[in-house]
Amino acid sequence: MGKQSRIAVKALAIGILLIIVYMFLPVITGLVENPPGAAYAILPEHEEFEFLQTINISARSFTINITIPQSSQYQQVYVTDESPYPKTVMKEYNRTWWSYSLTGAAQIKIHYSGETTTAYWRIDHSEGVGAIPQWLKTKYDHPEYLEDSTGKKRYVITPALFTNVTEKITAGKSDVVGKLRAIYDYIVQNFHYKTDRNPNPQTPLETWNNKSGDCDELSFLFASMARSIGIPAWVEYGFLYTGSTWGQHAWIQTAIPYQGTLKYVNIDLTVEVGRKDLGMGFLVRDPYRITEWVEDGNSSHLSSYYHYITYTEPPQLSLSEHISILKMKEIGSVRIYVGPGLPSWLMALIFGVIIFAAVVIIIKM
Repeated sequence: MGKQSRIAVKALAIGILLIIVYMFLPVITGLVENPPGAAYAILPEHEEFEFLQTINISARSFTINITIPQSSQYQQVYVTDESPYPKTVMKEYNRTWWSYSLTGAAQIKIHYSGETTTAYWRIDHSEGVGAIPQWLKTKYDHPEYLEDSTGKKRYVITPALFTNVTEKITAGKSDVVGKLRAIYDYIVQNFHYKTDRNPNPQTPLETWNNKSGDCDELSFLFASMARSIGIPAWVEYGFLYTGSTWGQHAWIQTAIPYQGTLKYVNIDLTVEVGRKDLGMGFLVRDPYRITEWVEDGNSSHLSSYYHYITYTEPPQLSLSEHISILKMKEIGSVRIYVGPGLPSWLMALIFGVIIFAAVVIIIKM
C-alpha cells in the first residue's frame, strides 16, 4: 500500500472514530455528569394527585386563613372550594390565602388536583459564599421570630448563636455546596425526627439541646446554621404525601452560586434524619410534595402564616382535619444519584485519554 493510500486509510479511520464518538456523545456526557460508583434511587418523574381536605371547625366566632398553593415549574395545582361559605381571596408577599370569617360550627371542603415533578440538582462543587449577591443576604441573613396576639416574640431563626459551631462543622469546605452538605450531614447524623403538635415551635437552641425536632424545627436549625456563615437559607411550607395521606410539611430552600448564576435548590432534613445518611434529602425535590408558601425573610409574614386562626371564646376552639385521597398516579422514572461517585473531571479525563490513545494508535498503524 502506498504512502498516500495509508494516509487516506488513517484519515478514514480517524473520521470513523470521530463519528462513533459523536454518536455516543450523549452516553459519554451522561457518564461524566453522573459518574459510575454513586449510589442512586429511582423516583417517579411526575406524580398525578387528587385529594379532598375537610376541615371541621367551631367557635363562638372565628376567622381561618387557608393558604392555597399556586402552580410553578415543579407543580401544576388546581384548587376548588366545595364549601357554601363566603370567603375573601387575599394575595400578599408571594402568598395566596382564602379567608373565612364565620360563627358557630363549619365544615370547609377544599379539592386539590394536579401534577408534581421531581427535581434533582447535581452540583459537586460551587462558588464560594462571596459569590452570593448582597441583596439575597440582606433579605435572609438575619434572625426571625414568631409574634403572638399579645406581641410576644419567639425567635425561631437565630444565626448568631451558631456561628462558632457552624464554622467548625464546615471547616475545610471552601464552596457553598460543600458547606451546605456539611451542615446537612451533621444534622442528619446527630438529630432525630420527632412529631410535635405544639403550635409554638421550639427555638433552634432548644432543638440543638434536645437533639430532636419536627420538620419546621429542624429547618429552622438548618437556616440558623447556614445564615450564621453568610449563606441565605429559608423555609418552604406545603403538603407532603406520606404514602397514606397528605400532611403539612416544611423544608429548606437556598441558593447556590454555580457557573455564574444562582441555583435555587431544596434540602429536606426529615428524609433521613436519624437514619443512614445517603443524601436523599440533599438537593432533591421528590414529586410527593406541594409548595404552599416560601417564606420571605419577614417575621410579620411568617407569624401570619403560623397564626392562621383567630377566634372568640367561649366556647373553646374545636378543630380537626381529614384528607381523602382520590388519586395518586406515578408517571415515568428518574434516577437520583445520592452517593459519591468518581469525580466528573476524572471521567472527562478518562474519556479524553481513551480518544487520544485511539488517534495515536491509528496514526502509528
